[in-house]
Amino acid sequence: MDNEKNFVLFADEDGSEYPMEIIDFFEYDGEEFAMLMEADDEHDDECSECDCDERDIYIMQVIEDEEGEVFVPVDDDKLDEIVDALEQFFSEYNDIEEE
Repeated sequence: MDNEKNFVLFADEDGSEYPMEIIDFFEYDGEEFAMLMEADDEHDDECSECDCDERDIYIMQVIEDEEGEVFVPVDDDKLDEIVDALEQFFSEYNDIEEE
């Protein structure tokens, strides 16, 4: 299994940069998306001791252009659909794992 983490750097309007860890890519409705979470070394150190999963997960659409992958925010309606589909998938996956 590949333990190497993939990161992407986002910048806000003020130019502040935020590294995000790419958790996974997935396809929904014929489009590619990525699940990301804030890369926070301090939180990683804390969580190694407390074993918590208290970080927010972000979903971005992934679009390929001439410069490579571009991460685009998902509109709220589409995001609700994706979250519902992911929750259903993970619920079914957990049911299979329990059997």
